[in-house]
Amino acid sequence: MSDAEQQPIPAEQNNKQPRLSLLQTFLWLIALFMPTFFLSAIYGAYVSTNENIVDAVAWFNDGDVLSGFGILMALVTLPVVYMATTKQYTPNRAYFLRISKQFDFEVFKPWLMIMLGYLTFWWLVNSLLAVETPEMMQNLVITTDNIFLAILSLCIIAPIFEEIVFRGFLFSRLQYSLLGKSGAVLATSLIFTAIHSQYQGIELITLFTLALLLAMVRLKTNNINYCIAIHMLNNMVSVLFLF
Repeated sequence: MSDAEQQPIPAEQNNKQPRLSLLQTFLWLIALFMPTFFLSAIYGAYVSTNENIVDAVAWFNDGDVLSGFGILMALVTLPVVYMATTKQYTPNRAYFLRISKQFDFEVFKPWLMIMLGYLTFWWLVNSLLAVETPEMMQNLVITTDNIFLAILSLCIIAPIFEEIVFRGFLFSRLQYSLLGKSGAVLATSLIFTAIHSQYQGIELITLFTLALLLAMVRLKTNNINYCIAIHMLNNMVSVLFLF
């Protein structure tokens, strides 16, 4: 019998909800950050041995360096996600992560309308309150020499990578835990907001509402393709305003 034939039937089909350990989920979450930690260490070693780099902080905050780091971070972390989904209560990894070949625009259209409303609302709020662009993002604009690398990193790689991790892997594990689906929506949104420590104040509120929207799209459509599309749209609009 093949491996595919030996895989358990998904919980939605056999009505037996698997319970995944919250502790194991937390440990896997830590494991997902380990490649980034080692990648940062490699960057640090490179800076310390390169005599041409006088200011390590300025070098690392360079727009092109940050864009490259974001791409590399995705490349070294996704194999951990792959390993973390080898033994789940689903027939394959794509199903567990809710990665599908399907993209129905009729299903996506109402979420697109909501997203456009979200973008309009926060544009008005930021304009009325005269919210300044975060310093890190201002620095990104000033120091970026390769705009195409920034677009690749921010508008394509980051949305795909973050949705696979948060609305794919983490959401699935949490919804199959004691937290359930509602807990998965809230927990993934809080964690997603917390890791974006470069933002402060109202930017964090904006980010949290985006995370809630993405989690609701994941919950209602059961397909992270729509989450990726909305995330890409959000980042593209942000980059457009920046540059």
